[in-house]
Amino acid sequence: MRKTAQALKPRQPDPAREIISIGTINVDQLLGPVDHWPDRGTETVYPDYEMRVGGGGGIFGAALMALEANQRMVVNIGDDEMGQWLKSQFGTLADHWHQSKAVTSVTIGLTHSDKERTFLSNEGHSSLFDADMAREMLKHAELKGAIALLVGNFLMPRLVPDCTRLLGELRDAGAIVALDTAWPTGGWTDAVQDHLQNWLPLVDILLINEVEAAGLLGITIDDFTANVDTQMRAISPKLAPDGIVVVKRGSQGASACQNDHVLHAAPAAKINVIDTVGAGDCFNAGFLLAFQRGVELANCLHVGIEVAGKAIASHPRRYAALHDLNSRIRALLEQPHPTPSDQITFDQVENA
Repeated sequence: MRKTAQALKPRQPDPAREIISIGTINVDQLLGPVDHWPDRGTETVYPDYEMRVGGGGGIFGAALMALEANQRMVVNIGDDEMGQWLKSQFGTLADHWHQSKAVTSVTIGLTHSDKERTFLSNEGHSSLFDADMAREMLKHAELKGAIALLVGNFLMPRLVPDCTRLLGELRDAGAIVALDTAWPTGGWTDAVQDHLQNWLPLVDILLINEVEAAGLLGITIDDFTANVDTQMRAISPKLAPDGIVVVKRGSQGASACQNDHVLHAAPAAKINVIDTVGAGDCFNAGFLLAFQRGVELANCLHVGIEVAGKAIASHPRRYAALHDLNSRIRALLEQPHPTPSDQITFDQVENA
């Protein structure tokens, strides 16, 4: 019988292990800026277009690849030219991907002048991804001490019913479980909240944005931003023992809460935002890589902000390599890796 969340003790990541992503990957085609919806039957030409890797798992993997992280991507693709194009972007990382008999999922991203964006996606291969595919791709992974991120769960409807069991299996195998729910396609319904009640006690690190945090709590975004510390403390007990809630807050930076301790981190400098698509996934990459390497939690937030900031300030999209990061952030990632027993816990970090 699988242990309950209450019986599980928090684990520290092993820097020698992989960072594993389990989630969505698709082709993003970005077009814009679109500020007025065209009339039916007309044709409109926009100045900007770019095709690149999309999906929470895909962007996370691309950002980690640029940082030369040790990672494993657990994804499926369609059996068409778009699927082959996705494989070509990741080299040997794609050798074990599952190929589904379906068209590859494509997202049309409509960018807007205010830096916001709107997504239109087909179901494609993402709708076929399930837990058994994930288990097959994890068969040869060393999970003890690895960080395993599930991202975009609600975009993979066949995964959702078995997600609680998969999360439990990852924890039982010794993985540090991270979750980025992304926005549920149907909103924060009772069914979504029921799933989260089962998932969150098995999650060590929850990575969400402000709107998602408000949705999880059943409050408005204004209520969340009016008292961030209190609202984050309300989420914290929902996680595994000593779990960490991370909220990505756009231009305000990011915040973290473990138990009753709250930390905030702001960008070191103003970011010239060009394209925010995938900002949260890039943050996840920087944050989890730093966390894996034993960086203190406050600085993990700063690494995530820096990695995301470099990406959203680029056009065409370019993911930051280590040498692109500012010297302080680069030094954090390049410092000697502690052993799991040497790593600093949240309670040892000054809440300043």
